Amino acid sequence: MTQQTMIDSRTDLRREQAFAAAIGPSCPTTPSYTEALVDPGGVFRTPAEVAEHPWFSHEEKRTVLLSWARDELVLEQVANRSLPELKPRSRIDAVIAALSRFDPGAASEYRAAVRSIRAQHPRRSSGGALKKLVKAKIIQREVSCITL
Repeated sequence: MTQQTMIDSRTDLRREQAFAAAIGPSCPTTPSYTEALVDPGGVFRTPAEVAEHPWFSHEEKRTVLLSWARDELVLEQVANRSLPELKPRSRIDAVIAALSRFDPGAASEYRAAVRSIRAQHPRRSSGGALKKLVKAKIIQREVSCITL
């Protein structure tokens, strides 16, 4: 660990401790920067909450949103490859919108990546394809049971 990283970590810890002391024991503590980096979707309800977080610096918000964008992009890619008939509950569009406030270049790159993923597996507007898939699987299972 570099000396600058150690100094930054100590500064972050002091800032979080000062905040916890200021709000008192009766109030819930604010999420730490590290927690937000590891699981941004679990720490914040929406990407807008990250953008409006009062204790994170501009750079910290950008980094958390980049982490969240990466996670959501992977989720979207896996869902589109595995079950393109389903509409994944990805928040990538909202994350990119929040990220564009802090890093327009990165937001643009993520938008291009999302377009590419969605172009590979266009989503269907109705659940008809999913119903057909489920029905085919049920029929296939029934037929295999009968032939055994």
